Amino acid sequence: MPFSESVQKSINEYIERYTGDGSFYSEYFWFISDEDLRTRLEEEFKSARYVYKLLEGMQARDWLLTAEVRIQILLYASIYEAVLHHVLLQDYATTDPVKRITTYEARKKINISGAIKQKIVDTYAPTGEIAVYQLESAAIDERKIVFEEKAAAALELGLIDQSIYEVIVKVYSLRNAIHLHAELRRNIAYEIKAARDAYWHLQGFCRRIADRMVRDGKATRAPKLSESPGI
Repeated sequence: MPFSESVQKSINEYIERYTGDGSFYSEYFWFISDEDLRTRLEEEFKSARYVYKLLEGMQARDWLLTAEVRIQILLYASIYEAVLHHVLLQDYATTDPVKRITTYEARKKINISGAIKQKIVDTYAPTGEIAVYQLESAAIDERKIVFEEKAAAALELGLIDQSIYEVIVKVYSLRNAIHLHAELRRNIAYEIKAARDAYWHLQGFCRRIADRMVRDGKATRAPKLSESPGI
């Protein structure tokens, strides 16, 4: 059963007072070239802020506080991952740090003549089957590139600094631990500080990437981000 209109209005007014307007969210991700992804990131960020303020307003405690933190971790981890994935694989795909995480040396068997095989036998006296391979670069499935590798590549490229690297890797690690069995095994304690770190570092994360892309000629404007509304 839905809340009454007056209750809905009160809740929305309270939340919107602390979550910023549309420009606040759009300016965070202006450097993302994919319009659909940019819109999705804005919606994800706004969702994280909305849910947080709703549960904060309810003074969540115990199991509900745990749920509040989990939701924040999931949403912010997805934002960090999506931004890095797009920027690295679209804008910095030809750089060495990205090539190292997106390609590997594959072995391709090649045919050789009987004379060459006999020469190998005579020279090296191998005891097993003789096969000759050539090495060639092959693409790694993007879904198999782990987040830590993306973060490390971004750090090497100067898209993020060490402090941001440590925060986002921690956030993503917590995101991977949000499974009941994983919690029991690893005894992860979800703290509101982790969610707050994820929020407070997002602006620095986006600003740092945008500034670097401008310097590298991969983005064409660098607007001043709006001040973060209080958490």
